[in-house]
Amino acid sequence: MTDGSATANASSTWQSLTAACPRCAAFRGLPRLVLFVLLFSTLGARTLVAHDIIDIERANVLVSAADEEVARAQTAAGRGPEGMARFALGMVLVETTDTLNRDLAAHSGRLTINAELLLKALVQRDLAPRLDDAIGRYRLPRTQLEEAIRLSPEAPYSLRARFELLKAGFYESFVLDPFQLVGIGWDDLDRQIAEAKALALAIASGNDAEEAAFIHAIDLARASQLAPPEERRAYAGKARTALGAFSEAYPQSIRAATAGVIIKRLGGAE
Repeated sequence: MTDGSATANASSTWQSLTAACPRCAAFRGLPRLVLFVLLFSTLGARTLVAHDIIDIERANVLVSAADEEVARAQTAAGRGPEGMARFALGMVLVETTDTLNRDLAAHSGRLTINAELLLKALVQRDLAPRLDDAIGRYRLPRTQLEEAIRLSPEAPYSLRARFELLKAGFYESFVLDPFQLVGIGWDDLDRQIAEAKALALAIASGNDAEEAAFIHAIDLARASQLAPPEERRAYAGKARTALGAFSEAYPQSIRAATAGVIIKRLGGAE
């Protein structure tokens, strides 16, 4: 049994943060606006609402939705139906992880009783997100979305699954400052840059296309600090270009102001 919020994303094809990097000193003075915009975009406004509590009915709906999609995946006849069921399950876990993180943030790093019950139910099903002390949040369980893509890479849901994995990879690679990397190395960042670029071009939805383009531009700026020394200047140039293009494409977005600040930090004109 599911409700609209838990399954709308699952059934629709497109509705809808190691230690700090020692080479990133040039960015450690970024204004709070930059950090707030990035954190706000991933955790959402409800993160800041102290009375945001998971009710038991909501917890039951999420667990029921997970159970239903597990059963569908186990009985699916063929790669296509199994891929769709695993995608749907992956999207339930996206929402569940987000819900747990909002609850955690709204209550000073402690889950409410209902959130603990939700987490316990997922642990019993081997579906629970993992709390990462380094970033202070739960990490998205990625297996179901990755398996859905593997089973049917050309399916309509594949783009959405890739986008959710991209966001998880980006926002789980830092705590507050995106230029102080946590648990991500150069190879990971390089792959993420390519994927963000591809998704920014492929996604039709305005808000999601904007977010993918922003992640791509920020990752290029991060690469200018993390790449091998001989490649950093080239990445800085690519970052300035991408940030400038983002500002032109989304001039009304608050992220455009962030892009301008980072361009200045990279040594370019706003």
